[in-house]
Amino acid sequence: MKEIIINWQKVQYQIRNSNKAKNIKISINSDWELVLVLPKKWFFQSQKSLIKKWEEFMKQKWNWILKHIWKTNNFKLWDNYQDYLKNKEKALKLVSLKVRYWSEKMWVSYNKIFIKNQRTKWGSCSSKKNLNFNYKIIYLEVTEQEYLIVHELAHLKYMNHQKEFWDLVCNTLWSEKYRKYKIKIK
Repeated sequence: MKEIIINWQKVQYQIRNSNKAKNIKISINSDWELVLVLPKKWFFQSQKSLIKKWEEFMKQKWNWILKHIWKTNNFKLWDNYQDYLKNKEKALKLVSLKVRYWSEKMWVSYNKIFIKNQRTKWGSCSSKKNLNFNYKIIYLEVTEQEYLIVHELAHLKYMNHQKEFWDLVCNTLWSEKYRKYKIKIK
């Protein structure tokens, strides 16, 4: 994603090159993201002149962009919040059972469990031994759920991602595949 600042607001967008387009245009993709479509005739211009033309075009279309961002962000946020409210308790039950099971196996103790509606994190562990999990954990495969829980429980022993931390995660789950494993949030 690229970023431009217009009227002191950050606007994120993608660039798509098109053989069919005759002019620069702005569109919205299926993920409700802003896309700047560039015609083929622009491919060979210098990066500096392209950036200048993009910025001018984006500034001309500022009202449309602002309206689009407001609409889609509010729709996404509301939709996401409704899903969170509907599934928060379900996530808490699932996580509580799995945390209890894995904490006994790992010989670690925790304080409280919280279910949150986070946009960029699956979970976290505080210095007070509180565990936070994203409610979207309910949508993951069982192996991914267990990995996330073991990952956060391992932070109760190692508040970092050093070798000992990853050794504990992999030994607990009986697999080296989890060493620096990543799960994307959708």
